[in-house]
This record gives sequence, structure tokens and C-alpha cells, in this order.
Amino acid sequence: MKAVITADIIDYSKLSIEEENLVIDIIYDTFEDDEYVRTNVDSSFMITRGDSVQIELDKKEEALNVALLLKSAINKIALSESNKTKPTIDVRIAIGVGEILGKRENVNESTGDAYTFSGRTLDMMKKNKRTLAIATNNKELNAELETEFRLLEVVLSGWTVNSAEVIYWTILGLNEREISEKLKKSQSAINQRKKTAGWNGIEPLIKRYKELMKREAIKLIY
Repeated sequence: MKAVITADIIDYSKLSIEEENLVIDIIYDTFEDDEYVRTNVDSSFMITRGDSVQIELDKKEEALNVALLLKSAINKIALSESNKTKPTIDVRIAIGVGEILGKRENVNESTGDAYTFSGRTLDMMKKNKRTLAIATNNKELNAELETEFRLLEVVLSGWTVNSAEVIYWTILGLNEREISEKLKKSQSAINQRKKTAGWNGIEPLIKRYKELMKREAIKLIY
């Protein structure tokens, strides 16, 4: 089993050409150039129509990490240096976990349950005004993750541009001291931003998600 992330930028059509280019550059910088993604995630991705992103993951247990990396990358974009409160650009993200059949060189040409679940879930999210959801072929697993993801959505809705920036670098593996040096802020300020972003709740949820995905893999083996 693998995972597919399908995402779209909310209200992309309202962005200026300069803002559209900024969003695309941020996504490419994150998923093509960053060492963490290249070495740990084992993924391939494609941007289609400018506002849509599709990411195929061989390691399904990394899907939530990657989804949060994408969201924080988009949310940390500051269109105005004087306004770093609520993010002005947001993204809708659907995770599908299942088999991938007919794998092609281009991500959006592959088929299988992971793609079907991801695409259908994103369509459902648009109608229900959701921003993060997941679907698998296990109803019991879906029920638990649905509850956890809805709570996570509430936490993510409180992110500021500054807190998203800190979470972005945290997911990429930097510690508080390294982030403070990169952002030229005190370590105590970075720690406070992580708390404000809800990292104390997000981190154990990421671990729980990984446990559930590994448990699901064991079931399939036996």
C-alpha cells in the first residue's frame, strides 16, 4: 500500500501572477530541492493547472508529515511583511491510502485505489469546506482518522504565518536552536511559536498516524 496526496490552492484564481509564481516556486523548492524530502519521503510530485498538486508516496506512513509540510509551506507565505497574522494563502489536502496500479512516469497518469480515494476525498472536501482529510479501504481505520483529522483541522485553522514558518522548519528536521538562527529570532520565541501552533498536539498525532499505517501494513502481510 502507498499514499497519494491531492491538493489544491484555495482561491487560486484570485491571486495575481506574481503571487501565483510565488506559490509555485515555494512548492518546487520544498519538494524538489529539500534534502529531507529527497532522502526520507521517497516521493514524486506534479503541479497541474497551477493550483493543483499531486504527490505519490512509497512510504504511506510519511503522508501526514508531507501534508503538513505542504500546508505549512503555503501558509508561511507572507504577501505583506507587515501582516504575519492569519495566512492569506491556504491549501486543501486529501490523502488516499491504497494500492497504486498502472504506475506511470507522470504522477497524474497512474491509477489505483490510492489515487481514487485521494481524488474523491478532495471533491468531497470542496463541498463540505474541509481542508484536510484521508480515506483508506479500512472503515475502522477511517473512523479513527476522521475524528483525529477533524480535530487537527481546528488546530491548523489557528496558525499564523509565523507559526506555520516554525512548523515548516520543524518538520524538515531543524531543532529550535537551528530555527532561531535561520529566522534570526530568540530560541524562546521559536518555542513559543511552536506552542501557539499546537505542536505539542500535532507531534503525537503524527506518531499515532505512523503507528496506524505500520499496523495496517502488518495486517496485509499476515
